[in-house]
Amino acid sequence: MARDNRLVPLSSARSPVPAMAEADAVALLTRIVAAQSEIAAAGPDPQDVVDAITYRAQELTRSAGAVLEIRDGDQMRYWSASGIAANQVGLLMPAKGSLSGRCLEEGRVLRCDDSETDPRVNREACRNVGLRSMLVAPLYFRRQAVGVLKVVSTVPGAYGDTDQRTLEQLSALVAASLYKAIEHAQMRAALEHRKGQGERERQQSQEARTRLEAVLEAGQMSAALQPIVRLSDGAIVGYEALARFPVEYDMSTVRWFEEAARHGMSIQLELAAVRIALAHLGKVPNDAYLALNVSPETACSDALTSLLQAHHPHRLVLEITEHTPVEDYGQLNLRLAALQALGTRIAVDDTGAGFSTLRHVLRLAPDIIKLDVTLVRDVDQRPRMQALIAALLTFAHGTRAELVAEGVETAQQLATLRQLGVPYAQGYHLGHPQVP
Repeated sequence: MARDNRLVPLSSARSPVPAMAEADAVALLTRIVAAQSEIAAAGPDPQDVVDAITYRAQELTRSAGAVLEIRDGDQMRYWSASGIAANQVGLLMPAKGSLSGRCLEEGRVLRCDDSETDPRVNREACRNVGLRSMLVAPLYFRRQAVGVLKVVSTVPGAYGDTDQRTLEQLSALVAASLYKAIEHAQMRAALEHRKGQGERERQQSQEARTRLEAVLEAGQMSAALQPIVRLSDGAIVGYEALARFPVEYDMSTVRWFEEAARHGMSIQLELAAVRIALAHLGKVPNDAYLALNVSPETACSDALTSLLQAHHPHRLVLEITEHTPVEDYGQLNLRLAALQALGTRIAVDDTGAGFSTLRHVLRLAPDIIKLDVTLVRDVDQRPRMQALIAALLTFAHGTRAELVAEGVETAQQLATLRQLGVPYAQGYHLGHPQVP
């Protein structure tokens, strides 16, 4: 599927965001995060999710209707629709000769100011729906554009730059919800296929618990430190501690923590990782900090507070990850505020990966916001990612937080982040994790 890989000049990609008042940029991001939370609350069923996406897209852009279309061979299928397009669900139309098809090919938001004069649109289809102007944004699944999110109006010239930014940023975020919904549907189908294998799964569960207990009892974990760099001068300002497990198990770090969460052992495993990381604090230069990853559940534990108090809290950053959902933001805020009073700073990890981390940013008021690798991966090629990062920079400035980009792997990504004004970054291009 063709995509536009041309690097859009940063001046043009950034210009709309700084032109907005700071309060407007923060308000726009807040509305999108709120919409994303409501979309996620629709549940795991794919149809419920896409219906919520179309409704919120219509509402955020004050449109007469909205459509989520999925590519079906060489045609586009209306999967979900709201407003004036609601009765078009299931409609099939050729991708070629339509604005939706062109949007998929170019991989960027397209705007039609008048369907009666725009040669790129399927005029007959527009008349059937009753639209005169529209915005169309691509949706990605596993890094491929598989569909579009479209908002429509019954009058010409209904959309401006603010609406386009709104749809760009909303589509970047709802792609994660769409991904999760499709993944859930695939998982549900796989589970149906595996009926009758209950005993085997119980055996695997017991093996996982035994494996976790063995690693904890034998102290087989280690830590690797990855540098965090200030982009203005290349100085290392901190290190993130990353847990490492015995290679003979052939399991990723993420899977270890997922298994711990499934077996109610998250706090045990995370505290063990923190202890090991803190043992290396003396090897970190005095002018640099050490970042530790913990879930909200572990952040609220007395054991973690005791561990941090025994070291130098002012040299520590606590990165809030999400292995389990936050059940009580009030309690979490109290715990984090107490740690901040000791000098420990708070970071929100994986910002931009989905509704939950953005909600953390709004609810926890962190000292550091860490951009998820999915925003950084194609930042030098996708203008909408540049626009979203620019909006988050404005948000961070308005809330006096620092911004750190994760997963920088190429010189092109680094150059783009520098031009956008991102102050800090980490990734293989800047430094691999090393065991001290």
